[in-house]
Amino acid sequence: MKNYIFCPLCRTHLKKSVIDGKERGYCPKCGFVNYKNPLPSAGAVAVKNGKVLLIKRGREPGKGLWALPSGFIESGETPEDACSRELKEETGMDGIINRLIGVYREGTEVYGDVIVVMYFVEIIGGELKAGDDAEEAKFFNKEKLPNLHFNCFNKAVVEVLHEN
Repeated sequence: MKNYIFCPLCRTHLKKSVIDGKERGYCPKCGFVNYKNPLPSAGAVAVKNGKVLLIKRGREPGKGLWALPSGFIESGETPEDACSRELKEETGMDGIINRLIGVYREGTEVYGDVIVVMYFVEIIGGELKAGDDAEEAKFFNKEKLPNLHFNCFNKAVVEVLHEN
């Protein structure tokens, strides 16, 4: 999360003031306000034959820990498109989004607050292989699921498994 000292628009030294109920940096010259907004991301609880697809994270935050396929939504991309893209990039698998599970807020040390849009996805094809920023991709029986790195991932999996 960017903590500006100087205005990114006009390079004036930022001052601090309470704006919209929070102390924020602002530019006295051009009016820029340093709002610290959460980053949007999307993820998949991807299931095939009753098994949940997980990745072992290859990057921080949570390097080496199990997680759901997920990532940041890119500019011009819908959450659904980001979900499908991340699933393919991290696992090699293709899926059909069945429904929205929920929208969560996850606090991270690296990125600050992240808004995570989670979808229930049915795997329809592809070749299972770890890719992009995943060390490993693997299907787990629901009885043998490890604890996942982000709390929202655990909540989304419980939501899906409770229904199925």
